[in-house]
Amino acid sequence: MISVVVPTYNEAENIEELVKRLASVFRSDYEVIIVDDNSPDGTADAAKKLSATYPVRVVVRQTRLGLASAVVEGASVARGDVVVVMDADLQHPPELAPALAREAARGCLAVASRYVRGGRVEGWPITRRVVSRGAVLLARLLLPEARTVKDPVSGFFAYRRDCLSRVKPTGLYKILLDVLVQCKPECVVEIPFVFGKRTRGRSKLGRRHIFDYLRQLLALSKWRPVKFAAVGATGIGVALAVLHFLSWLPALVSTAIAIEVSLTSNYILNRAWTFAERHTPLLGGWAKYHLATAIGNSTNYLVTNALAFLGVWIYVAYLIGVAAGYAANYVFSELEVFK
Repeated sequence: MISVVVPTYNEAENIEELVKRLASVFRSDYEVIIVDDNSPDGTADAAKKLSATYPVRVVVRQTRLGLASAVVEGASVARGDVVVVMDADLQHPPELAPALAREAARGCLAVASRYVRGGRVEGWPITRRVVSRGAVLLARLLLPEARTVKDPVSGFFAYRRDCLSRVKPTGLYKILLDVLVQCKPECVVEIPFVFGKRTRGRSKLGRRHIFDYLRQLLALSKWRPVKFAAVGATGIGVALAVLHFLSWLPALVSTAIAIEVSLTSNYILNRAWTFAERHTPLLGGWAKYHLATAIGNSTNYLVTNALAFLGVWIYVAYLIGVAAGYAANYVFSELEVFK
């Protein structure tokens, strides 16, 4: 049996067409589990009426708890060994669900992808496209488990029930990231699909989703970017302390020693704390960390001077340069120093 779990909130206009299209492609040995967050538009009632004709089960939650927890709750009551997760808005074509289920039955996490060859998005403004691509880029940078997946933020996928039912959501919406990090699937298969225009109902994407996504990424990355920044701040204190104790030396000498000691201190702290699970070779990582710092400082210098040349107040230009330098330093450290 295949279980199709559909989290819903105010999707009464779409639920009948969704169920009928799923019935036309599955025919038998399947069930549809609607997990509704007490939609005021009557989504749950519409789904319950369909249960007289189709294998539909409805789980109603009294408050709006988010898509991710709805998926886990649906998986926990599913009867099938394979669970297909999809939205009710018909932007996820039900006709693709059997192909996802077949790949999941073979043991792979099957992801319907907008960003592999053959996949695409229709009807999005440029701002929505930029936000989506930025979300993918951040996920693949911060989460090693997501780096081989072109669309790690897809909401349309299939995998084993025993894994999905045990996932502990770290965010409200992007449950696939939790699946990648917590279940660690042995293989991931991406199947292209066209993410179409919503024809009925309203999109729920808003600032709340964006902030929740950023917080989820930080949580799943074990707050590495924040730890990295904190370690960098300690480096300033280390350098100042060295300058104080070596004040009897010429400034050229004491400054060089202070920089080297602070760099080494930062590297040791990042190796032991920020990237503790990476088991980085001590000396090899230490040498690469110097290169990462050089890249970050160069980025800071170039951005600061470019902005100052364009007329930006030097203090503002410098702060932006520091942020750019930090980003460059972190990216190189994440991808190369502490692999």
